[in-house]
Amino acid sequence: MTRAAKLLLVPLFVLQVVFFTFVALHRFVDGDEGFYLLASRLVLMHKKPYLDFFYTQAPLLPYVYALWMRFAGVTWISAKLFSALLTALLGTLLYEHVCEQTRNWVAGLAAVVMFASSTLIFAWFPVVKTFSLAELFLFAAYVVVSRISPTSPRWLIAASGISFGLSVDARSYLLLLTPVFLLWIFNNSDTRNKVASILWFLGGLTAGVAPCLFLFLPSPDAFLFDNLRYHAIRSSAGLLGWWGEKLVTALQVFLGGPEGNGLQWSVLFFISLGFVFSMRGRKYVPRFAFEIAVAVGLLSLLPTPVTIQYFSLCVPFLIVSAVCVVKDLFAELQSRRARLIAIVACVSLLGIYIASSAGDFRRYLITGDGIPGIRRANDKGDWRLQRIIEVSQAIDQVASPGEVVASFWPGDIFQTKADPLPGLENDFSLPISEDLTSEQRVKYHILSPAEIEAGFSAHRPRVVVMRSRILPAVTGEDLPRLQRMADDLKSSRSVNGYTLVRSVGDASIYTCCNRP
Repeated sequence: MTRAAKLLLVPLFVLQVVFFTFVALHRFVDGDEGFYLLASRLVLMHKKPYLDFFYTQAPLLPYVYALWMRFAGVTWISAKLFSALLTALLGTLLYEHVCEQTRNWVAGLAAVVMFASSTLIFAWFPVVKTFSLAELFLFAAYVVVSRISPTSPRWLIAASGISFGLSVDARSYLLLLTPVFLLWIFNNSDTRNKVASILWFLGGLTAGVAPCLFLFLPSPDAFLFDNLRYHAIRSSAGLLGWWGEKLVTALQVFLGGPEGNGLQWSVLFFISLGFVFSMRGRKYVPRFAFEIAVAVGLLSLLPTPVTIQYFSLCVPFLIVSAVCVVKDLFAELQSRRARLIAIVACVSLLGIYIASSAGDFRRYLITGDGIPGIRRANDKGDWRLQRIIEVSQAIDQVASPGEVVASFWPGDIFQTKADPLPGLENDFSLPISEDLTSEQRVKYHILSPAEIEAGFSAHRPRVVVMRSRILPAVTGEDLPRLQRMADDLKSSRSVNGYTLVRSVGDASIYTCCNRP
């Protein structure tokens, strides 16, 4: 990095922390954040995912957030600040890498501006989901591997493998990127060190994913169900299916849809595609970044159902390839007139890129229009951070510390002193509960509606928290069935003598008897 680039490193990090913190605290809360945060709190209470409660993702996130909250506090605000910090760290690493590749701080600054103004970044990275954590480790692994030379120490290659393994611990299907990394290492290592470099990387990868073994070995069946088989039964299409829907989603990534504008993705992708392979040199790092972006994009189409937010993992790599290739093309221009035209074109394109996200910024932070999980809400204000904290405070006023509470959205109980009803720690369990046998539900820590209703009839638990939409709509085809299930649960609560004691927005708190 040049001296000018180094001087900007800290100010850019601070500015990103401020910006992404603002977004994190003002963006509408995503429904998935509830079960991620409650899982983190349970880990802090020495419980284990898969073994003690149902958890549908790779295991790293709850452990990392639990470690953070051990010192910063078990609150929504502390968790949101941590997500913003992870995003700012990623943006700073992106800046350093682009500056290193281009030897130009202006290119690095442009990369950070594109990163922060990208809808897929500010909408999905500063939230409590796996994207920012997984991407930080994945991008760090890419940066290290991209700089491997015949003189690189072996421990550095192993460190890149560990970082890649940690990204897999956060989002498991990233493991399928292994061939992309191995091919780059093979093609860009000294002839005598090819095999050794690959083995050191694989050794680091093994060390990175080794913590998963501590959760896999005690109960392989529970581990595989939560990480794999659950995703195969959550829709009628199985683990891989609905290819028509996947095609529509892929088109929306380029053309725009309710979750994004499409223009930013198209600019980054087609600039990279048009020029990155025309550059000479086998070890052209932006080409490696573009290959990872394409591979991640294809992997993002595999889950069923697929959503546009999955493609956010591609954006930092596309920014690297697009910015670096434009800088290299600019360096090849000879005449002053051509350079001036190129500068005007780049500035204009950057302006269009930034301006195209203005409507998305308004949607995600102000109106809530078209946001997944928010668009069907009766009152979008119910998914504001302050309203959710008010619900948690109301629960603490009704329930005793340590008392078990049935909360049908985990986010309502996360920042309380109450304990979740065992089997109801994850709101994605109810929609698939009736597809399992009673033995499987016990093994996977899942309650069925009938079991919850039986508890209501016995007045267990005493406190119940419900919203008008108490079940996540996993797929559109499930909406009628899930609505009937929700209506039955609400009816059972009423029949068994639960009375409304507090109401905050759409959240209602019911009790059935005196405080124990």
